[in-house]
Amino acid sequence: MTQQGAPRDAPVPMDRGAQNAAREAVGGDPSDDAVARARTHRVGGYTIVELHGEIDIAGVGSVGPALDAATAGDRPAVIVDLRPTAFFDCSGLGLLCRAHRRVQERGGRLRLVCDDALILRTLRAGRMLDVLEPVATLDEALDEALD
Repeated sequence: MTQQGAPRDAPVPMDRGAQNAAREAVGGDPSDDAVARARTHRVGGYTIVELHGEIDIAGVGSVGPALDAATAGDRPAVIVDLRPTAFFDCSGLGLLCRAHRRVQERGGRLRLVCDDALILRTLRAGRMLDVLEPVATLDEALDEALD
């Protein structure tokens, strides 16, 4: 089958499901950098949520629940670590805004760890750089969180 108006021997574009299946078949590894996922662990009284992979419109749905869980309850203390993030766009920015608002409403504290220039530029463009005040390392975030 060819695409209408295309030469008979032109390849047919794959639909989204076929593209994902092809990527999984080639990559084969569920820890692929493109797959958005969250890893949550505790350090002291803080919940650290590491965001891995591509945090875009397709990936937000898979990491959003982890951030919602971390920002639930009274006075949540959350550190979001973006260092393992391969890609971050305005969908990710919206996710961080939501987490920040939830923490503020509950009287908690949210710290952000980010050392990627492109992600920092996205935060600046979204006017969230001064609000979230990212630091470069987890140690810095933990030190500031203890103050």
